[in-house]
Amino acid sequence: MIKTTMERLTSRCPIYDTVQQLLQSECGNRLPEEQADMAEKAVLLDIGAYQARLYRSALDLPAEWDKLAGGGRVFLSRNYLLAWEEALPEGMEIAYVVLERLGKALGIAALQVIDFRVGDALPRWAWLNVGVRVLVCGAAQVSGPFGFAFAPEVEAGEQSHLLQVLLERMRKRLNARAILVKDLPESAYPMLQRGLQGQSYVPFNFEPNMIVEVDSGWHTLDDFLEAMTSKYRVRARRAFRKGENLGCRSLTLADLNGYQERMHELYAAVANRADFSLVRLQPGYFSRLKAAFGASFKVIGYFDGDDLVGFCSVLRSGLTAEVHFLGFDEAYNESAQLYLNMLLACIRTGIEDFGSRQVVLGRTATVIKSSVGGAPEPQQVWLKHANPVVQALLPRIVGFLQPPAENTEDLRHPFGTD
Repeated sequence: MIKTTMERLTSRCPIYDTVQQLLQSECGNRLPEEQADMAEKAVLLDIGAYQARLYRSALDLPAEWDKLAGGGRVFLSRNYLLAWEEALPEGMEIAYVVLERLGKALGIAALQVIDFRVGDALPRWAWLNVGVRVLVCGAAQVSGPFGFAFAPEVEAGEQSHLLQVLLERMRKRLNARAILVKDLPESAYPMLQRGLQGQSYVPFNFEPNMIVEVDSGWHTLDDFLEAMTSKYRVRARRAFRKGENLGCRSLTLADLNGYQERMHELYAAVANRADFSLVRLQPGYFSRLKAAFGASFKVIGYFDGDDLVGFCSVLRSGLTAEVHFLGFDEAYNESAQLYLNMLLACIRTGIEDFGSRQVVLGRTATVIKSSVGGAPEPQQVWLKHANPVVQALLPRIVGFLQPPAENTEDLRHPFGTD
C-alpha cells in the first residue's frame, strides 16, 4: 500500500498523529545526515551571489523554510503544503525554491505549474479551447500573496530582482510559457510591482479581497452584531431565524471522510457558478486539511434532516481567520439565507474560536460580504508570456478575458456610514 505524506512523516515518530504536532515536536527536527540527504535531492541554480535550491516536495524542505514562512502565512507553511500535495489537482505540478547567500537561507518561493485553459477557467468563454502552460508564483487555489517570503535583511529592491530572475529561470526549467505572480495587494510590495512592470508584466485586476477587521472589544458574535447599525443587525438576525430549520454542527475528521463525495458535489456546484477559477479541488481535500491542522481548521456543516446541504470552512493563520472553500445547494440559499448564515458562522469562528484580529472572507460576492463588515483590499495579478507576439498583445487579451467586477459603489457599510 502506498503511504501518504502523513504516514511517511509520522512513521519516524508514531506518537504524533498529525503533521502539525510532528512539525512542532523535537522528533520533527531532522538529523544532520537527513539534512544532507535533502540537500542532495535539491537542484542547485546560481543567481548572482545567490544559490537557489529547488525541491519538488514539501517533505524534503529544510528547516529554514519554516522560519522564513513564519508570520501567520498559513498557505505558505510546510504544514499546509504537505496537505495540499496529498490532494493536488489533476495536471498541477509544484516546486519550492530556497534562496541562499553564503550558505544562509534568505528567501523562499512556492511555485505551481498549471495547464491553463481559457474555456475551463472562464465559463462564459467555454467555447474558446485555448491553453497555455503557466508558472504560478503563489497559491492558485486561494486569494492572497502566498508565493514568496524573504528575510528582513534582504532589501526590497533586491527581493524584486531576485524574484524576477528566479521566475524566468524556473519558467524555462519547468517548460512553462507564461508566468503569473499572484495576488499582490496594491498597498504592499511597491518595489516588486514597479520591477514587474519594468519587465513587461501586465497587471490583471480581480475583485478585491474582502476583509473584516475585528475590534479589540469583540469577544463574541453578539459583540460584533451590537456594533452594527440596526438595519444590518436586524438583517443578520432575520437570516438566523430563516436558517433555524437546518441543523448545524462542526464536522469531525470522521464526518469529513464520510461526506467526502457529497462535499465535493456541493463545492463543485458553487465553483461551476464562479466567473473565474484557476484550479478545481480534488475530493478528500478537506479531510487532509483537518488531519493536518486539527482544531485550527473548522468545517461547519448544514443539514436538512440527515442530508448535508451546505458547508463552510475556516483555517487559522496566526491572528487571521482565512475563510476557505464552501459549498451549498442553491435551493436552500433563499429559503434559509444559507450563504449569509455561512459568512456569519465563519466570522463567529474567527472571533470566538480562533481569537482572530482579522477575518479574510476572500474575493467574489463583494456586496454581501460588505454587508457583514468586509472591506475591500485591492490586489493585482501580474502576467508575462514568453512569446514576443503574444506578449505584445497581452494587454488586449487581458482586457478581453478579465472577469467583470461588481460595482464598488454598491458596497455596504454596516458599522455606521450607510
